[in-house]
Amino acid sequence: MRNAREVPNGERGLAGESATMRVPPRNRWQILLIEYELLDAYWTHLHQRVWMSGLVLVGLTMLGIGFLATGMDTGKLETQRVIGLIGGVSTVLSMGWWLLLRRLFSAQRVAEYRKNEVERELGMRSGLYMSFLRESRLFKSRGNARVAKKFAEGDEDLEHELQEFAASPAARPWLPQFMADQLVWSLVPWILIGAWATLYVVKA
Repeated sequence: MRNAREVPNGERGLAGESATMRVPPRNRWQILLIEYELLDAYWTHLHQRVWMSGLVLVGLTMLGIGFLATGMDTGKLETQRVIGLIGGVSTVLSMGWWLLLRRLFSAQRVAEYRKNEVERELGMRSGLYMSFLRESRLFKSRGNARVAKKFAEGDEDLEHELQEFAASPAARPWLPQFMADQLVWSLVPWILIGAWATLYVVKA
């Protein structure tokens, strides 16, 4: 007589296969999905703040430099004082914005790191691919393997997928050594300060 608790071979195989799948329990993956959406919205909000504040700063600085360059006479003491005052205020604001950027970029890195953790647990890939693409932007074969191993954290399947992604056309940039946006925005304040210093020297 067949035991009522005996599990058919087919069902036993499915149960064993399900047990080996790295899928978190239902309540946990729901929480992780909510956390992922919140992190993604937070990261996007920080990214928008960087771009909006940066564009406002650059726009106002270029407008001020253009107006003073054309509207003030060269060699006058009044011109030197006005440019020195406005340039000094702009320099202080640029340095304050640069310090704010440090904080925003740090918060972005924390959010991105946690998003990658959630993606590994849920079997997602998009954020991991973006982080891998940015970090291995030089796209050298040895560098790709090293970065892929770092992001996989012992997951051989993920490491293999990242290496395949690095070899795909989608991972081949137009400019392999183009600077990241964080580095570009970090250089902006110093360029603006240099522009004010140049204007002061020219008008003096």
